Amino acid sequence: MTTRPNPQSKAFARYVTTSATKAGFNMSGDGKAKLAEAAGMSEADIAKILNGLFDIPSDPLKPLADALDVGQKELLRAAGVIDDKPARAGTRPISVQLAAQRLGIKSPKNVELFQILVTALVDAEKRR
Repeated sequence: MTTRPNPQSKAFARYVTTSATKAGFNMSGDGKAKLAEAAGMSEADIAKILNGLFDIPSDPLKPLADALDVGQKELLRAAGVIDDKPARAGTRPISVQLAAQRLGIKSPKNVELFQILVTALVDAEKRR
């Protein structure tokens, strides 16, 4: 018997796919493997997420939050799990592809040249 993906998992798959593409991961190429590596997850789990087959774990703190009449987010903030502070620019390097996209470099040839230039500059910095 085939199980049908639940709507929540399908919506999560769309969100992750869109976000991954915006972050510069090529979802039709090796981007899935790179995403798995960046996330510290297995490629199999990334595939399940992207195919809408990932069972999103229910939050074990939801019953406690309900009993305390507080939001889950508030409970997680009090536990120090989340801080609600906006991410600071530069805290995480972006991919060359995303940098090119943000700079408006669209031609595949120009993206390739941009990547070669960035790689050369990064290597030069390492040798300094």
